[in-house]
Amino acid sequence: MPESNYDLYLWRHRYVDDQDNIVCRTCFGITSNRDNRQNGYEGHVGHSITFEHVWSGPERLIRELETKIKTDFADYLVRGHRNFVYEWITEEIPFDQVAGWIDWEVQDHPSITEYQNGSKQTKEI
Repeated sequence: MPESNYDLYLWRHRYVDDQDNIVCRTCFGITSNRDNRQNGYEGHVGHSITFEHVWSGPERLIRELETKIKTDFADYLVRGHRNFVYEWITEEIPFDQVAGWIDWEVQDHPSITEYQNGSKQTKEI
């Protein structure tokens, strides 16, 4: 039986902090249903969001990739109430750097395809 596909997504969230600075953080996660996941984020933040980068592939590979992000970016993950760790990378690491890191990680996995802003890329990664 073939393994089901999952998506790893990235989107950026801009907000104004308590000192009136605009902060941009990278959100990441995995899902088997992109539409429902997008609806959940929009309901949480109160505005439309776009998954700017999506990598789609076998569930096992996508879960391993998410774990690797959490490990390699551990020092830059947002921590909240009671030191809870979130799937948000602090503004110290630019969004494009995170996307480039993922591209590098998946370059040898032909079963993973990248989408940007909803469109399949011409190359398979």
